[in-house]
Amino acid sequence: MERMPTGIANLDKKISGGYPKGKGILITGVPGAGKTIFGLHFLHKSCMDGKKCIMVATEETPEDLLEQAAMLGLGLESFIEKGLLQIKQVIEFRTRSIAREARLLDDYSDIEIDIIEETHLDRHIRPDQEGFNIEEIDLLDLVRLIPEGSDVAVIDNIGVLAFGMGPKEFRDKFDTLNRLLANQKTSTLYIMDEAAYEMTHKIADYSTYGAVKLMVKENPYTGKNERFLSIPKMRSTKISLDINVFDITSAGISLKGSKAKLVEL
Repeated sequence: MERMPTGIANLDKKISGGYPKGKGILITGVPGAGKTIFGLHFLHKSCMDGKKCIMVATEETPEDLLEQAAMLGLGLESFIEKGLLQIKQVIEFRTRSIAREARLLDDYSDIEIDIIEETHLDRHIRPDQEGFNIEEIDLLDLVRLIPEGSDVAVIDNIGVLAFGMGPKEFRDKFDTLNRLLANQKTSTLYIMDEAAYEMTHKIADYSTYGAVKLMVKENPYTGKNERFLSIPKMRSTKISLDINVFDITSAGISLKGSKAKLVEL
């Protein structure tokens, strides 16, 4: 199977060269575990390789993401200028919608209008007044934000759009989203916060081709809190089932090697 390099050298070695191409990979973890940084590594490497990439940002602004990437030596601004990378500001749509409901705003920004037009969120005319009923953005609306021809997509954080859904509704919609993106051969990282992951009974694991879990906990040998990574699932890949320690450095993720026995999953 063809691979897409993750941008993290030791992680590529651990999973036979990278993420399986054209498949969906789930990354979960607690706050501060480094989930977004894994996404930034993937985007940077893919853009360096000339791939057409898109990031859907549901809880951070593009400015914050670009600054974080630059601090880690993963500068992305030049790729935006070259047309290799787009960042879709779903956070802008979410927060301004809430502000309008609270009567703190009454207009729509250009970014919101673009998202409304791309996702067709003005589908239903209000029966009681002029204008349109602008709905909340939904998991399936993300498909319209990731057009065909996109080689790589990073959705950070998909958990934001899971709140309010029951497990069955989330499973059905996530399965559909994952299937549609796989059909258009987009290699997708779904980043999901631990709270939403637990709330949806961890069923996102069943939908994706692979799963990477990030943890922060005390190392019993050192007595210090450290970051850990495990890969419980990566189809068509020989993986070790041990847990690896990793650091976040000025050059991004540094993953320690593994000598565990390999198994085919």
